[in-house]
Amino acid sequence: MPSQIKPARWCKLIATMESRLSRRQAIGAMFAGVALKAAPPPNTRQATGVRIGEITANSAVIWTRRTDRSFRLADGIVRKGNLPAAWPVKPEENVDKFEGACPGAAGAIRLQIEPVSGRGRRRTLAWTEVRPDADFSRQFRIEGLEPSAAYRFSVETRGAASKRADDILTGGFRTAALANDTSPLQFALSSCQIYCRMDRPDGFAIYNAIEKRKPAFLLSCGDNVYYDSEDPVANSLKAARYHWQRMYSLPSLHSCLRNVPAYWQKDDHDLYTDDGWLGYSNPKMLPFNFEQGQRMFREQVPSPPLGQPMYRRFRWGTGVEIILPDSRDFRSPNDAPDGPGKTIWGATQKKWIEDALRNSTAHWKFLINPNPIVGPDHARKNDNHSNPAFATEGLAFRKWLKANVEGRVILMNGDRHWQYHSVDPEYGVEEFGCGPASDAHAVPPSRGEDKRYHRFLRIKGGFVNVAVNPKSKDEALVVEHCDVLGNVVNRRVFPKT
Repeated sequence: MPSQIKPARWCKLIATMESRLSRRQAIGAMFAGVALKAAPPPNTRQATGVRIGEITANSAVIWTRRTDRSFRLADGIVRKGNLPAAWPVKPEENVDKFEGACPGAAGAIRLQIEPVSGRGRRRTLAWTEVRPDADFSRQFRIEGLEPSAAYRFSVETRGAASKRADDILTGGFRTAALANDTSPLQFALSSCQIYCRMDRPDGFAIYNAIEKRKPAFLLSCGDNVYYDSEDPVANSLKAARYHWQRMYSLPSLHSCLRNVPAYWQKDDHDLYTDDGWLGYSNPKMLPFNFEQGQRMFREQVPSPPLGQPMYRRFRWGTGVEIILPDSRDFRSPNDAPDGPGKTIWGATQKKWIEDALRNSTAHWKFLINPNPIVGPDHARKNDNHSNPAFATEGLAFRKWLKANVEGRVILMNGDRHWQYHSVDPEYGVEEFGCGPASDAHAVPPSRGEDKRYHRFLRIKGGFVNVAVNPKSKDEALVVEHCDVLGNVVNRRVFPKT
């Protein structure tokens, strides 16, 4: 976007151009202007935005969806039930009439993408029909991209094939660096965003702060929505989809996520219910169940292809290997007796995690687990490796880390509603918890500060920012806790050796 033109003025200019030009010419004009930061044109019919994810050096996944309207329902029904008094959707209620609703719409979507440099060809992916069984969404899997390259794209929707296309929505991203690339890297980590505790009328302040920092990617490590504990309690696919519509149509998320790619992990609240596992049933959520939640998560965020597990890894330059476990699909029941056979990850995934960490040639390995491995955690919680319910597997894994990859693995997590940096007193493993997405969602750990573990503890919201190979001659890795506005409140420096 030309620097002298404000976003609102730029949108009006594009609308005027589109009224005079053909669709092909208008899309070309948008690309030429690189209008990635402009507010969306008024008739995009993409109220839930786009989500860029699963970035590699040569590929990306772009999530799209056609909606009945171009904007979220701002004046819809607001029910008064919220924490802790949320209740399920009643048979006579229609969630499409609820505040923030963005019902899907039949039609088709296509995507155009090209290198920002102009040195490669523009690719146009064919119009693809969207269907109600996928919530009218479509994930475009793009292959054959160049590494460390900036790309821009436009997403276009239409109703029937004979109808004029709707306005376009643009975005951009950069592909991952090859494993021999020593360029500096910055990424962010966030978790625990609950709608009833957002801190701005347009969503969450952290998304504005993250967008300003321009990280290579965002890791969203679980509890992206809360099916079970915030109004309305999801008791059907339609009600569960409403949670995603309402959250991701918020302007701060809509803006950030069409320019900052992300990798999404699921945790208990955005899969099914608090501390849940396969086979567990929450009566107030029926007939919605765990298996439907598994499918729903893949539907709503850029994900690996069907048939592949949700745990995965990716490389970014010489400095970084990111390991993303799945902490929900393979776990033993939380209330089972602890012992050698009790597991969060399952035998197959645990071996995969250990092999990935042991065999990686990256200088730093980041294990981003939705839940704590070091902690300490609330005394009452029983769903993670830092507490007695899964103590055997947690202790064995921390011991394995020290014996096999000491000093080169950094643990990070969400789930806990406080920011912290802990060091395991026995094995020296370091863990960074990013905290919740807003201050209002923060709560103190029931055990309080534990000097044996905590190097930093803050009962507030925010995110974590990571800089690898920064320009400083003395710093190899910097991990920063940031408040919701992006101000640094804690800094851990790993020096060059």
